[in-house]
Parts: sequence; C-alpha cells; structure tokens
Amino acid sequence: MGGLLFHVSRMYTEAEFRNLATTIPEDFNQKTIEFWNYVNERLNKLSGKIDKLYRDGICKDSGEALSQLQMMDNENYLAVKRLVEKGACFIATEDPVLLGESESWAVMLKNQQWDIVIQELFQENLEERMKYISNRIENTLKDNEIGILFLMPNLRVRLSEEIKIIRMWRFDPSDYLKSWQVKLRLKSETENDKDITK
Repeated sequence: MGGLLFHVSRMYTEAEFRNLATTIPEDFNQKTIEFWNYVNERLNKLSGKIDKLYRDGICKDSGEALSQLQMMDNENYLAVKRLVEKGACFIATEDPVLLGESESWAVMLKNQQWDIVIQELFQENLEERMKYISNRIENTLKDNEIGILFLMPNLRVRLSEEIKIIRMWRFDPSDYLKSWQVKLRLKSETENDKDITK
C-alpha cells in the first residue's frame, strides 16, 4: 500500500541563496513570501491529517528539530510549527556526520571551484545524504500515513514505488535562482564589454 508524501521543493533561505549567487535580487523577500503563502495555503487544507514531517538539514526529532529549524529558516519553521501543533511528528531526517561532511565539502568547493576531486567527493556525499533521507522516509512513513518532505531544490530523493509522491510549490526555487544567476552573468559580461570598448 504505502504512504503519501508531499514533496515541497522549499524556497532557499537568504543565506543559501547568497551562497549560490553572491547577491540577492530585489524581489527575493517578495518571492519568498509568495512561495510560502502558496505552500501554507495548501498545508492548511491538510491540517490535522499530516503524520510525519521531514526536512533536509534536520538531525534531531520533535521539539529539538523545531528549534534547529527556527535557527535555519524562519518561514519553513512557521509552516512546520503549525503542523506539529496539529499532531504531526517531526522526524530527524539527516545523519549529522553526512551533513557535516557536506557542509565542509561545500566550503572547500566554493574556495576551489575547479578542483575535480573536491567536486566528485561533494557529489558522492550528496548521494549518500539522499540515500540516508530516502531510507529515513521509507522506514518511518507507514502505510496510509501522510508525510511532507521539505527539501532544498537542487536535492533529489529516490523512494520506493509504494510511496506516492505529490509535488507542491508555487514556482520552482531552482528556476528562480538560475534566472538570477543568468542575469548576473549577463550584467557582468555587459560591464566587461563596456570596459573593453573604452
């Protein structure tokens, strides 16, 4: 039979976005509000029906998970807090060792972008993290239960066919990030062209 999992490819936090694009677009706060308003509207319809909650970056259960999330992402915290208050159980989703390794690889990769070995090790780590998250969901989401997975847009989990997945988001945050990166690149190229013609 399996369970039902709503997959929210969550909005980037400002820190995550800045880490990936160096600057923040002027409409970032507006887009963040638009995104979470849409998700919260949908989640309100499921209020009291959600059994399990999962989120990348969370290594603790229940109340400790809420505290951890509040420090990481206030918008996501507010959405999850309402669901926990209605009976949903917040599950420790990640292995703290794999998460720590991932954060270290990401810092190294940012400083040495063209190092193939670091890229490969970071990618291997992400694959291990996604396998761990997939296993956590498959081992904790029981038949006929409903869960919600909040996952950073560039991450993907593979779950057994027994778990039905429904995606939920207003827009894909990774598309928003990519369009901003393209605008930054075009702006930089235009400025470089002006410098050359002077």
